[in-house]
Amino acid sequence: MNKRLNPEQIKACFDVNRMAHLIEEFSEIGADPNGGVTRLAFSREDLKARNKIIDIFEKKLQLKVRTDALGNIFGRREGEKEDLPVLMTGSHLDSVRNGGKFDGSAGVLGAVEVVRVLNKLEIRTKHPLELVVTCSEEPNSFGISTFGSRGMVAKLTRDDLKKLKDEDGRSFQEALAFVGANLDEIDQAVLKPGEIAAFVEIHIEQMPNLYEKDIDIGIVDGITGICRKNIKIRGEASHCGTTPMSKRKDALCAASEIVLALETAAKEQNGKALATVGHVMVFPNAINITPSLVDMIAEIRSFYPDYSKAISDRLDEAAEETIKRRGVGIQTEVNYDTKPVHFSGHVKEALRKSCQFFGLSHMGLYSMAGHDAAHMAEVTQAGMIFIPCRDGISHRPDEWTEPSSIIKGAQVLLGALLLLDSS
Repeated sequence: MNKRLNPEQIKACFDVNRMAHLIEEFSEIGADPNGGVTRLAFSREDLKARNKIIDIFEKKLQLKVRTDALGNIFGRREGEKEDLPVLMTGSHLDSVRNGGKFDGSAGVLGAVEVVRVLNKLEIRTKHPLELVVTCSEEPNSFGISTFGSRGMVAKLTRDDLKKLKDEDGRSFQEALAFVGANLDEIDQAVLKPGEIAAFVEIHIEQMPNLYEKDIDIGIVDGITGICRKNIKIRGEASHCGTTPMSKRKDALCAASEIVLALETAAKEQNGKALATVGHVMVFPNAINITPSLVDMIAEIRSFYPDYSKAISDRLDEAAEETIKRRGVGIQTEVNYDTKPVHFSGHVKEALRKSCQFFGLSHMGLYSMAGHDAAHMAEVTQAGMIFIPCRDGISHRPDEWTEPSSIIKGAQVLLGALLLLDSS
């Protein structure tokens, strides 16, 4: 921490009104009539938000900007020693459909405020500092989430991505090109060993712990494991008015049994796991034809691998039982599987010391949502700062966190980055 400055001097440089204004400006990009935000990855709204943050990076913060082949945007602030690895912070700007204005944006704009204050105080770090806006953190129309960070740690292959198409028939290659990225060059965006000194991300908690306990900051110990399975159920289309119930092979009825089996399996894990089917496509989706195909995604979350495996195994058993009972065909395939992540003790200690420096209350907790920081932890020391959100609500139009909470998160981020810079 800079010994020339005391906490109150630093706090005085942060601007709550500016933060509130920035949040509202970005919430207008993709604004829904009911107050929500729809800024899906690779959409026109996403591109508009990306261009706006690039403009802020370049014109307001005087950062050197680049976009990698994965579509991640970086704003670089040079350090005193350019041979040192980068200190990195940031989050994402894409949203879920009809989501809130703080998920992701709070982390990006909190990082923007940190650099603005560093510039105002004329503090130059030893390490280069980079702000990152990751590409497509939320699940996109191609069924992939945390795309940008997964790509940076070499978890994706070009050949697999080239096979992907969305519901409108657009290829993933076309989607990436739309935001100025290049699928053919994604190998060049993979981080090299030792390239990043540390990664720290601000995010709203998305659970009610901080809000209910009236605590300023959550220092995140780790992130849940997440497993997603694509499930295709093939039945037979038939006329609803002429096909007897005993002769039907209804893919949707079969799918319903599997969904309920998944729910039952999750409830049996004593609160240690969660499971959801939130994405379902039915074909031919006609009133008077029995469904011939259901394509859905099952998601399982747990800190504890044994509990997650128990649900996954029961899902497979339910599929086999349904095949025998209903005569349908069922195919399951894992398309996303991340193990529980524990964050760096060194980063968590820097966050604790920063909270103490600024006089902010704090607690340790885990995240039940996935984040870019979970992937970054594979290549560097990583950590997360959680800030309270009202009633723990997220991914909804009424998602809310106070701009003052974002500022507190940014203060802790600034302090932690300076501590990491000097260690």
